Amino acid sequence: MSTFLTPVTLWKDFDDSLPLEEHVLSEEKREGAVFQDVVFYGRAIGQTRVKIYAQYAFPEGETHFSVVLVLFEAGHPFDEAFVRRFVARGYGVLSVDYCGDNGTDRCTQYPPEVDYANFVRAGRHLEYAEPTARETCWYEWAGVARYAAKFLASRAEVTRFGAIGLRSGGEVLFKIAPYVPLACLVTVCAAGWWAYRGMEKFAGEQRVFDEERHRFIAGIDSQSYAPYVKCPVLLLSAVNDTKHDYDRVYDTFQLLDPKLDKAFLYSAHGNGLIGTHSLADVDLFLDKYLKNRSVFISAPVGISVGEDDQGNLVVRATFDEDGEIAGCGIFYTEKVTGGRARDWTRVLGTPADLKDSVGTFPLSIYEGSRRALVYAFANYSNNFSVTSKIQEVVIEKPYKNACLKSRVLYESGRDGTNGMAGFRHRTRSMANCFANSAGTDAKLLPGYGGIMGVTAEAGLVSYRVSEPRYAAPEGAALRLDAYSREDVLFKVIFYVDANEERGYSAEVPLEGGGKWKSLFFEPSDFKTETGQHLENFKNVVSVVFVGSGEVLINNVLWI
Repeated sequence: MSTFLTPVTLWKDFDDSLPLEEHVLSEEKREGAVFQDVVFYGRAIGQTRVKIYAQYAFPEGETHFSVVLVLFEAGHPFDEAFVRRFVARGYGVLSVDYCGDNGTDRCTQYPPEVDYANFVRAGRHLEYAEPTARETCWYEWAGVARYAAKFLASRAEVTRFGAIGLRSGGEVLFKIAPYVPLACLVTVCAAGWWAYRGMEKFAGEQRVFDEERHRFIAGIDSQSYAPYVKCPVLLLSAVNDTKHDYDRVYDTFQLLDPKLDKAFLYSAHGNGLIGTHSLADVDLFLDKYLKNRSVFISAPVGISVGEDDQGNLVVRATFDEDGEIAGCGIFYTEKVTGGRARDWTRVLGTPADLKDSVGTFPLSIYEGSRRALVYAFANYSNNFSVTSKIQEVVIEKPYKNACLKSRVLYESGRDGTNGMAGFRHRTRSMANCFANSAGTDAKLLPGYGGIMGVTAEAGLVSYRVSEPRYAAPEGAALRLDAYSREDVLFKVIFYVDANEERGYSAEVPLEGGGKWKSLFFEPSDFKTETGQHLENFKNVVSVVFVGSGEVLINNVLWI
């Protein structure tokens, strides 16, 4: 038997014809919704079948409704807040466990022959196709999802169903989309390229793949499944996410059938989470394809970079002429590698700036940079948003609007909330993917004298410290102004890795009220939990500001 399996040959003999034998374990009605714990059977492995656990939620009193099949990220529980927002919009939601053993009896049970399908014991079966793609947890997880689709297709109350997959859940859905009757598919921070992890797209790195890597790419990686998807697709991607390669998401988007209805959005929330405003795209997409409503879904934004008549470097963005633009602009970064920790600076335009659905935006790059990345965005009057691909820009000559190196990392009057984002506090997120706006959004508030400062309940993170324009000069110290109404402990943490695991921190008491307090820090003020001091600010990736209460900061600079 060949060990090289493709999306066609891998699933050619998959048997999804076995009876479900479903039954309800429990049912509870609360706040207008019915929650059922259900089990049904999946594929047969020898003499045993996979026993699938799911939670089925739907509006109380409704007898016919569309359903959203949801696969949460592996290792994370069902998020009732996420489920409820769709039930409140009239949908049923089937949340399916594909991860297996979680220490309780409310989980999918895999036969011993495929024990590796339990996420906690997946081991090499998560990232390697050995000896084939069939001996991976992904194959078993997709098998669970196919039987979940069969469960929904068999229900008399279900008018039609689509699917939402979060990170690993989205990767699973790509593997079933060619084979089940999905009305639409939404993936969040998931578009394949797992075999390319550790390879920066824009770094020019070349790697020779061995046979196993080619087996994994052909049989498991989602980009290999994209050409076979048959339903409308919405791809949502968070910049600076540490768990997926957002630089390559558009590559997967391009592999989808051009005849399909499809849309694409980068969410520049800045901290690896999808901004809650992007949920409008999900809602409108589901309304169109599950409720058959008339909804405008825009084509992606076109993008090009060039020189204008005055010698300035500019971005030209082409928008969908059939839509009414409510807002538009670009995001850019001078940090080409290190995609998990980039400062994406926003440049806003207005509908009045457009000419024949084309907007022109200045791209003011630091004169010492030789490359940059940029993408354009558009928000339409129906609140649907789309973006362009990430365009690499090669700087081959000096431009009139080039910028000098800056010691000022942040100044509220100049930057607004540019350069700052709410820190990655997953406990404050929804479904581990969407930012909780109340806790994680950066916002401007007045401090002493009405001077504005930036703050976020979860703390603030800035990636400007590793951007070429803002990187610390030799021998630099850090200075900033801080204000709090109450006495607080204020902590500044420098991280030297994109996952925010290796941190050097300094903590100072901050007296409440009065004027803004000027704070000064040397590198030696920052140390790890084991007492290791930071030598300098040269190789830092990010800086985090967090207080025991609300703290406003302003005028952050190297001196």
